[in-house]
Parts: sequence; C-alpha cells; structure tokens
Amino acid sequence: MSRRVVFVPEPIAPAGMDLLGSHCDIVAPWQTGQPAGEIPAEADAALVRIYRVDAERVAAAPNLRVVAKHGVGLDNIDIPAASARQVAVLWTPEANAEGVAQHAIALMLALTNKVKEADAGVRAGRFDERMAWGSVEVSERTLGIVGLGRIGRRTARKAALGLGMNVLAYDPYVDRSTYDGPAVFVDELDELLNRADVVTLHVPLTDETRHIINADSLAHMRPESYLVNTARGAAVDEEALAEALSAGRLAGAAIDVFAQEPPDPAHPLQSAPNALLTPHVAGLSDRALVRVATEAAQGILDVLQGRRPRSPVNPEVLPPQ
Repeated sequence: MSRRVVFVPEPIAPAGMDLLGSHCDIVAPWQTGQPAGEIPAEADAALVRIYRVDAERVAAAPNLRVVAKHGVGLDNIDIPAASARQVAVLWTPEANAEGVAQHAIALMLALTNKVKEADAGVRAGRFDERMAWGSVEVSERTLGIVGLGRIGRRTARKAALGLGMNVLAYDPYVDRSTYDGPAVFVDELDELLNRADVVTLHVPLTDETRHIINADSLAHMRPESYLVNTARGAAVDEEALAEALSAGRLAGAAIDVFAQEPPDPAHPLQSAPNALLTPHVAGLSDRALVRVATEAAQGILDVLQGRRPRSPVNPEVLPPQ
C-alpha cells in the first residue's frame, strides 16, 4: 500500500518531522524556501500552526482525513467545514501550556521592571538616568487572570507561589467547587479589571471573547496597571489599547499575539508608549516545540492508522470506540 501524504506548511520541530517521515511522505514547502501554497490534492493530513484551513481549502483537498493543530488556538481552522467533510480536527491542549504561562510571567516582569527601557537607556549612553527605570515590586500586588484554563492555572500558581502575588480570576465556565488553586474568583470582569495591578489574558478566541478588552473595559483598569496578552490578538481591541497607552490611562502592555499576524508596520501598538511586543513566541519554548510537534504528529498517525487520537476536537466524525 502507498504511503500516506502529510502536508506541513510551516516549520515544526525535527522530532515531529521524523515521526511523520517514518510512516508517511511529507510535503513541506518551507524546507526548500517555498511559500506554503495550498493543501495538495493528494494530502491525507495536514499539520498546521497559523496556516488557515478554511472551508475552501477543505473542499479543495478531496483526500484530507485529518488536520492537526500545532498548539491550542483553533481560530485558523474552520471546524464546522471540516466536520461536514468528516475530517478529524486534533489539537495539543497541554503541550505548550507551561511555555505560555512562563512567557506571560516573563512579560509581566519585563513590564514592571522596565527592562526594555533600561536596556535602551544603557545602549544610548544614558546609564546615569537609571533612577527613572526603577521597578514595581509585584509581591503582595494583585494579578487578575481572565480565563482559568490550563495556562491560566499554571500562571496563577507561578504568580502566587513563586512571586507572592494575590491572584484573582474571572472565568464563568470553571467549576469552582473542583478548583484547588490559589486564585480567588470574581463574578464580574469589571471587578477584576478594577482591582488588578496586572491583568493577563488566557482565553480562546470565540464570539464571546473577541474584544473582551475594549475601550469600555480598559476604562475600568487603573492608570498604574498593566495588561499582558498571550492568548489571541483579537481578544483585545488593539486600537483602543494603543489609545489608552498614548493617553496615559494604562501604565503598560505586553502583547505577544495580534489580530493580524504578522502585524502591519503601521500597527497602532508599534508606536504606542510603554508597549512591549513579542512575535507570538509564548508557546515556542524548547520543550514545548518538541511536545507539540510530536503530539500533533502522533495524532495524525493514530487517525491514519485506525486508532483513536488522544485529543480530537470533533470526536463525532471518528469511528466509535
């Protein structure tokens, strides 16, 4: 029997490529410097990062049986279109959670320690201005977490147990009776925004969470507070955030994700004061890259070889167990 074909439009860790390559033929345009292009008609599977798998691409790939997401954000995959074609969609919900939580904490500390400003000052020969770059101690201050899922829970533990912070959480979908972490729940988002010294977002992108941080919600944050977003770019109204920073209504913001990636050079946050920007790298820790790539690859092999995958998004399209 001929080998299955897997389309990998973006770079992944070698361990994932090796696992796929031991069983399948791989179409990976990036290996020869080519653009991703379209899903090949002969592809049985696709392993994607931010590559968009929309209804048109699903319809144009007649052999497609499974799409595996390299990560957790599923907004680049049209799940209803895939399900209608009986294409399984997989994700890797645990694989990069530790790396994202670590990056959220790192961004918070970079903001409150004015790392970017101090570095620029030293490089510009302004060493004697160091009094302007003193830090804000986070111990006994309040971190507000919006979304207490896998990443949010890890962030809460790091902040509370590692940094001595008070932690508030807003997540109407968590069963509070089973939660045993350090976060204290609040019932309203506005309350969290008003009480927190730092707000960090850990929500999926849905109709409910799109622009969950907007001009109105930013107005509930105090001028000395900070915002961190390692979730999804469209969870924040980026123009409203840039305006709040420019007007001094927020002390700073650290953004790892953008509504459009890569962002336009004229993106409003590029010129906003006290904005720290990173290029969607929160989940790219050394260990996470290996875990995500191998778990996504293994999920593809499971589907193609007739086994039940570990983390299906639309299990209804799979054969009964």
